[in-house]
Amino acid sequence: MYSDKTNSELIEILDQHSLLTYEAQLSLQEELQKRAVVVDLSGLETTIANKLAQINNLVYLKDFGFQANTTADGLTITRTTKALLNDILAVIVGLLVFFMGIYGCINLVYTFINGDELDVFTLAYKFAMASLVFIGISFFSGLKRLFDFYGFELSKHSDLITLKKRFDVKLEEIKVNADDIHLDTDEGVLSLKLGHETIFTSNGGNLIQTLTLQELAKELKA
Repeated sequence: MYSDKTNSELIEILDQHSLLTYEAQLSLQEELQKRAVVVDLSGLETTIANKLAQINNLVYLKDFGFQANTTADGLTITRTTKALLNDILAVIVGLLVFFMGIYGCINLVYTFINGDELDVFTLAYKFAMASLVFIGISFFSGLKRLFDFYGFELSKHSDLITLKKRFDVKLEEIKVNADDIHLDTDEGVLSLKLGHETIFTSNGGNLIQTLTLQELAKELKA
């Protein structure tokens, strides 16, 4: 990633290391060490170590909208309140935008039926209002997440793993063995699966999300 940079450019990047992604920070550390550049790496090393500790503590599950509660007798994963509120807000905004789009479609149809004479700007505005239908529909993914994860809980106590999740709307509780937990990558999407059922999905190109799912799978299978 930084092989084409000069030593002085690497040092300048090092001064701004807190703005880099985790993957970029690791690459920067590796490149500086490989070149044996005489510079203080303590700040970068501390940042990397802190992020690794957060990954191991499953803090970054919040990126998926979940949180981990670790106790002496086990581990429990639940949906965060923030994620739930975001989904509700997305549905509300989606409905508002959708109905605005419906109004725009009706208005546009009547414009053509009545043969109204319009300037280019007004016509473009009416088309834009009608297109809000599609934007509103895109917000409805929050509705699916609400159904899928309302009441969700994934827990491990002793050697028993329990998944509470909605399948076909109904909330079901499944007890499984750790051997049924595995990771699967398909077209850049990393998934934590329980048998054939998907528990979480993430961006396989995001290193922190990948390492977080790997750590969760390891905790569940331990």
